[in-house]
Amino acid sequence: MKEFLFQLAYGIKIIPKKYGAFIDNLQKKGLIEKNNGIYSFKEGNLVGKVDISRGGRAFFCVFDGRDKKDWIIKRLPKGISQNDIVLCKIVRFKGRLMAEFISLLQAQDNRILCYLKKIKGEILAIELKNPHAKPIKLKVSQKSLLALPRFCVISMDLRTKEIVEILGALEDPLTDEKISLSLFGRKPDFSAESIIMAESFGKKVDSEMFPERKDLTCLPFCTIDPDDAKDHDDAIYFDSKTSCLYIAIADVSEYVSVDSSLDMDARERGFSVYFPHKSYPMLPKNLSENICSLKENEIRLAFIWRLRLHRRSAEVLEASLFEGMISNHKNISYTDVDRLLAGEEISMDKGVKKSILDFVPIAQKLRSKRLKKGYEFFNDELRLKLDSKGFLQNVDILYSGPSHMIVEEAMLLANRQSAQLLEEHLNEGGIYRIHDRPPQDRISELFFELKSLGFSIPASKDLHQCISSIQKQAAKKDMQKQIDKMIIKAQSQALYSSCNIGHFGLGFETYSHFTSPIRRYSDLILHRMLKQIISDSKKSEKKLAYLASSTRISCALLNEQERQSAKIEMDFKDRKYARWALKNIGIRLKGIVMDENHPLLVSLIEGIIGARIVVQDYNIEAKKLDGVQIEIIDVDIASGKIFGRI
Repeated sequence: MKEFLFQLAYGIKIIPKKYGAFIDNLQKKGLIEKNNGIYSFKEGNLVGKVDISRGGRAFFCVFDGRDKKDWIIKRLPKGISQNDIVLCKIVRFKGRLMAEFISLLQAQDNRILCYLKKIKGEILAIELKNPHAKPIKLKVSQKSLLALPRFCVISMDLRTKEIVEILGALEDPLTDEKISLSLFGRKPDFSAESIIMAESFGKKVDSEMFPERKDLTCLPFCTIDPDDAKDHDDAIYFDSKTSCLYIAIADVSEYVSVDSSLDMDARERGFSVYFPHKSYPMLPKNLSENICSLKENEIRLAFIWRLRLHRRSAEVLEASLFEGMISNHKNISYTDVDRLLAGEEISMDKGVKKSILDFVPIAQKLRSKRLKKGYEFFNDELRLKLDSKGFLQNVDILYSGPSHMIVEEAMLLANRQSAQLLEEHLNEGGIYRIHDRPPQDRISELFFELKSLGFSIPASKDLHQCISSIQKQAAKKDMQKQIDKMIIKAQSQALYSSCNIGHFGLGFETYSHFTSPIRRYSDLILHRMLKQIISDSKKSEKKLAYLASSTRISCALLNEQERQSAKIEMDFKDRKYARWALKNIGIRLKGIVMDENHPLLVSLIEGIIGARIVVQDYNIEAKKLDGVQIEIIDVDIASGKIFGRI
């Protein structure tokens, strides 16, 4: 139904029989129109889903908007629940733009997450995302409810008031991942058909079954990944004699055919979800962690770019894309590559070592050239470490080193080359990663804030020159991380689109995602399209046209799924931070004000680094980026919120 609603939003000629009655009902309500044989929603009406915040406020998340702004819904009717798909229009109410509800298009399964709490001697259900709403009386005996753990988290049918699923006790940290997944509708398990199909491919690749593929198993490819990586999407090899860079990407499309059970499960997920201690992959584990993953010393199918580069400028002189087989000669961690580049002796294949060291100056040239138009932001990653009981032990800060540059520049080159090939063969219906130029009002607001913080804004009209100047000033003031966050927040968000407008942040005229098909469905779509392009036959032209006909809908779904995956991961982190804070009530830590509007939002820079603290009562005038000493005074485990005072 969701995909059909997207099609209807863009315009559709033929209505499938199963949706005939649905369309008739919408026509009677005057919500759709038919012009020149095309059915579509009336102009100004937008399709999106309902997202209810932890405070109970309802937001309208528009599907496929270039500006991923969530609009507050003006007077949401009773009975509309989390993730329901609705029709709204944007109106001005008391001088403020808001979403006005028009109609419910698709109700979800009407399940909500609650925890049980005894109130005046009776066990009632408290909604997790809206704890201030009226407690719900369940159609379950009090005797049965007493048998459940204290503060038990349940999934409840909103219509019948019956318990659908028991997730565990709210006080148990191991329940957190179930809560985060359920809150945002992410299925933890794959269909039985998908698992059977994934297992049917076995554990090893028989090279004799693929005689048409180029055999590059003798080349010393390597993967460079985090220490705990299990899904190895990409491998590289640089031949300095021919100045050729080989970028080999796991050939997932060989195993996941269009509209198969594996494809339907992958399309429904869109992305893998990563928690600090485990992942919920887009594909079953025999694919994501075995037969597709470019494991060390194993033959694997790959989709490979061979790029001959100019020795001085690193410009691409020749490019070819083909299906092949490789063997990953070494899986190396970022840490070990950094040690190698620092001059330490690291045990590895001589060919792999030579490939890495020879590619470094090329990668540096690619980066320098890219940054003449594109941007680079302070990039550190917070890695949460959990104990066996699910409690937060500590937070590590991982910084990008030279090893990240090697991988990043190779992958950017492959992504860019893939997008160019796609654009050469398609006038429309591609799949691109786009990033629009920031709106002028956001830039003006950013510059105003930066001036108030003591930054000098160049008079130049060249935005790249202005941002570069600001970043240099931030580096001198040791404020790179905070200022870069402000700059990123002022920009438009990167999106998937069937139409190319370029990528402002990277400074590329055309860009797509090619290098991670194990964990991103967008890359799998692109692989399928590029395979038809390099096949270059009449049959492949028809297949390409068929694939291109659905990319507009796919991009809209991917944009929603990407945001959903990010929310799941953030919700889980907030819950782990909250449990640590509950054990440390009264502790005082250093933080930085990230939002000066009431209530203040403070991000900790010591202890549980990155935790967000809500400050409701304060007697000082706090400004953005002010350093403060904050005391943890309360925690709400149900919502994952931490409260403090300055």
